[in-house]
Amino acid sequence: MIIENGKIKTIVVFVWGGFDALYLIWYIIGSLRNGKVPYLADGISTLALLSDHGLFQIGTVLLSWVLQLSIIVSCFLFFARRDEAKWVSYLQISLRLFFLVPSVSILLMGAQFFPDYNPILMVVLILVSEMVKGWSLWRFGVYQRG
Repeated sequence: MIIENGKIKTIVVFVWGGFDALYLIWYIIGSLRNGKVPYLADGISTLALLSDHGLFQIGTVLLSWVLQLSIIVSCFLFFARRDEAKWVSYLQISLRLFFLVPSVSILLMGAQFFPDYNPILMVVLILVSEMVKGWSLWRFGVYQRG
């Protein structure tokens, strides 16, 4: 059975948008389970820490926030089938690798359930997930609905 290129694009869009949505849901549930307001509690903690740390740590925290915000943006862009989702995702790849936040968000959830996982295997899986995402977006892209 041959799948049409348009259907493949739709699948690619919803798979990557779905993984972004799953990550956001997992993040929100984790915050709520710890009695925190998602993002707000982290923002307050970030502001408190910024005055106590050096420039490198401040830069790292700000890049972390850029990644978090870009995941929210890319999730919405994917589900809206906007071409900009591809470009936001390309820009995310280096941040995802730096912070070890895989595009295939079930890898993070799996690590939580298997505390004795091999960290080298996890890094390899994250690297592979980013390569697959970059390739699939380059090969099939996303499109604006006409």
